[in-house]
Amino acid sequence: MLNLICYFCILLELPLKYLSLNQVRVFGVCCVSFYISGCGFIYGDDGLIKSREFEYVNAKESKSLKLPPGLVHQSKADFTQLPSIGKLASEQNIGSALDPSAPVQILAVLENTRLDSQSSLPAVYILDEVLFVWESIQKFFVEYNIDSNINKEDKAIVLTNWVAVDERGIWIELDGSEEAELNRAKFSFKMVKSDIPNELKLIVERNASESRVDEDDEWELASVTWADSADMMNLFLSYYDKQLQIRQHQYRQRIMAGFKVELGQNTKNEAVLVTKALHSLVWEKTAKVMLELGFIIIDKDIRQNTYFLELQSPEPGFFASLFDETESTLPLDAGTYQVVVGEIGENRSILIRDEQGLALEASLVVKLFPNLSRLYGDRR
Repeated sequence: MLNLICYFCILLELPLKYLSLNQVRVFGVCCVSFYISGCGFIYGDDGLIKSREFEYVNAKESKSLKLPPGLVHQSKADFTQLPSIGKLASEQNIGSALDPSAPVQILAVLENTRLDSQSSLPAVYILDEVLFVWESIQKFFVEYNIDSNINKEDKAIVLTNWVAVDERGIWIELDGSEEAELNRAKFSFKMVKSDIPNELKLIVERNASESRVDEDDEWELASVTWADSADMMNLFLSYYDKQLQIRQHQYRQRIMAGFKVELGQNTKNEAVLVTKALHSLVWEKTAKVMLELGFIIIDKDIRQNTYFLELQSPEPGFFASLFDETESTLPLDAGTYQVVVGEIGENRSILIRDEQGLALEASLVVKLFPNLSRLYGDRR
């Protein structure tokens, strides 16, 4: 401030030492007012110097080049012809009216999730136990201090109370911040059954939004967009991924303990292995057992609960016959196989199919059973 006053005093050839303190204050206020008004006069939409950020909006197409009279162009090709954008495109927002926010995508990148691209709301299919997903939603609310209640009419819907969001509509965790007092929203989490067994669809929607300019103002309705709901969906998927990692660690410990399997039949009278272990444990353990038997896992389909395997012929040679136990332990020909983990009532079943997709004969399953029983029950 003092530097500004001295600058004007020099311009006016007015010695600063002859001014009283009150005169300096009055003179300073005048200088600041002149400076501020001068900035508004020089810069801005109505100032002498205008912003050129959106100048391209008013750009016009220049005239096409023409040859002088008497000259002929041998080959004329317009490689920069402007396409017709149509009436709908010409009515879209341009310049400062464009939304500068980054596009939002649903991060359905987990192995057991897939995006529902046909839904008008953010929705993903999750191949998992309904109870585990439901508990993950409840833990998610507790983790982020979100109050919620279950819809009495439809118990598959969870409604949140007011949640603090920032001015962009993204949920924030910091309680008591300025944004938390100025913007808030409500969300709903809905679970729907899928056509695929053991799969459900999760839909997240931002139901309401309010904002205000100051903490003393009344709350006013704010717009709700698809991106607002997508941000909350992505936040949950990130938390759900962490829950999967915790469960996976627990499964590894249980898998190492092993479990008992028995010979049995499924509803189609096919020879299978039967166990009372959890489906997820059987699925994880089966991959390890098949590798121990000498199979190569070439693919898997978690929605069909199927491993696709390949059994190669033993390497020829004297030492291979001494150290390779595959031929003696597996009474199977080289080729491709499938292992399907299914359900039989309250138990789990393990079915082995050949490359034609047919279940192995009961006699072959009986021969395989000693090794299978040992590997499934091993504490490793």
